[in-house]
Amino acid sequence: MKELSLIIPTYNRKEELIKNIFQVQNTYPGAEIIIVDDGSSDGTDREINHVFGNAVIYLRNDKNQGKGASLRQGFKIATGKFLIFTDDDLPYGLEGIELVLSELKKGKPVVIGERDFFYDNFLKKLGRLSFNLFFKPFLGIKTKDTQAGIKGFSQEVAKKLINYSFIDHFAIDLEILALCQKLEYSMTGVPVKQKDSLPTSLSLLNLLYIFIDTFRIKFHHYEIH
Repeated sequence: MKELSLIIPTYNRKEELIKNIFQVQNTYPGAEIIIVDDGSSDGTDREINHVFGNAVIYLRNDKNQGKGASLRQGFKIATGKFLIFTDDDLPYGLEGIELVLSELKKGKPVVIGERDFFYDNFLKKLGRLSFNLFFKPFLGIKTKDTQAGIKGFSQEVAKKLINYSFIDHFAIDLEILALCQKLEYSMTGVPVKQKDSLPTSLSLLNLLYIFIDTFRIKFHHYEIH
């Protein structure tokens, strides 16, 4: 069994993605790297297969399905002792991955990145206000930061969470944290420093999806056992 499975959902960012895969391979040469392409139209599939071949696991959605759907694909096939997901631009660098992995090695079941400083445009500010003032209280989530794009789990916990999840879009982070609370998993926050990364893929439509999905999470009957 490999120690680390790193799941990276991606969409139309092949240059940044390739550069970051090389960084991960150099730092974690034994890691299982799982790329889930959410229907990119920029030739990501050709480039990844050409550059990396079988050195990474490449999955592709035939059409854009969302972050949640992509993460489920990656989590289901991951074989590592620890599973970490992060964004394709590595917004918290290799340092963020190491901080999360270090806590997982100490036996923490769930580790989440928490930011103190944000590179925000208007939409990100609107989104963050929405999360802090509505989404988090509505779902009873008490963690400091729900949307930092890096979270880690033991394999057992990851597989259980993803089997219960059903959200396809950006609210998957909220659903995962809500499920952790339902299942009474302790969540450990680690401080991560956000780099000034690529433009956000968050849009007003995404915020609408999150609003709708928050209600779906709240009133969904999870058959917890």
